[in-house]
Amino acid sequence: MNHMFPPLLPKQQLAAPVLAIAAHPDDEVIACGAMLAWHRDQGHPVTVLHLTDGARGDPDHRFGDIKAIRRSEGREALRRLGVDDVRSLDFPDGELPENLAGIAAAIGAAFAEIRPATLYSFFFTEAHRDHRAVARAVAQCSGDLPADCRCLLFGVNQVVVGGTMFDTTEYVERKQDALAAFRSQLAYNDFALKIRHRDHAATVNVEDPSIQYAELFADLRPAELEAVQALTDPLFRHLLRDPS
Repeated sequence: MNHMFPPLLPKQQLAAPVLAIAAHPDDEVIACGAMLAWHRDQGHPVTVLHLTDGARGDPDHRFGDIKAIRRSEGREALRRLGVDDVRSLDFPDGELPENLAGIAAAIGAAFAEIRPATLYSFFFTEAHRDHRAVARAVAQCSGDLPADCRCLLFGVNQVVVGGTMFDTTEYVERKQDALAAFRSQLAYNDFALKIRHRDHAATVNVEDPSIQYAELFADLRPAELEAVQALTDPLFRHLLRDPS
């Protein structure tokens, strides 16, 4: 039996163009904001796709037009990371499983247009149903990706088990600055501090004292996505006692 610590890989092997697909305006900043900033610092073109309108992000109705606010916050957060190609598709928040065909068509079109060399999106063990719907749609459309695309699948609600790490220590403050843009969401949950701690905890087995923060991903190729989903989805539902 071998040790199976998550490998810490060099960022320099990641290529452009870059596409990040998120369900809500904040998912990608939470999960891979530091890596997106790194890509932009390398001059890599980065496109971010927000699939929902974020309309359920204000359950107490504190902020007025929450759709417009969340769109604005999402774009400001990404601007702070150097990303300005942001596309909002405005599918209903919380209803992506019911719109799976539509989001798959939109994702397939983005794959065909951008032909990403590096893709960021959700791993299959997310808690939020919208996140899992996006993960399923990405897997369904995987044949539209370049065969050698690096598919770096992240967790927002759950830490990815057995993932690959990239050192993000030098980007931790930029990521925190970007997360601070989500004022409407932080009013309900101070996830910025929690994500800072989570990124720090990812380095628990890294002995190099200069590496204090990392972002963690399942590192897959397009041809692997559907098979990995088929393995992980029933296991995750079993562990969570999900009868669906």
